[in-house]
Amino acid sequence: MSNEQNTILEVQGMTCPSCIRHVSSALTELEGVGAVDVKLRDGLVVVKHDATQAPIDQLIETLNEAGYASKQREV
Repeated sequence: MSNEQNTILEVQGMTCPSCIRHVSSALTELEGVGAVDVKLRDGLVVVKHDATQAPIDQLIETLNEAGYASKQREV
């Protein structure tokens, strides 16, 4: 991935291990996503992705469609 970056997303509605699998699965299906690390306790998801293939807006839209409110975490 040439434009690889890590993006931290704040995700609301994750409550159990099933949510971890659901979020991970939804994001890893996207072209350009290399890895997903769900931090259930913190309500965060760290996504390693190619920004040209999987822009941040697409990551957020995918999570919203999966039933989770999300936004990029401000650094």
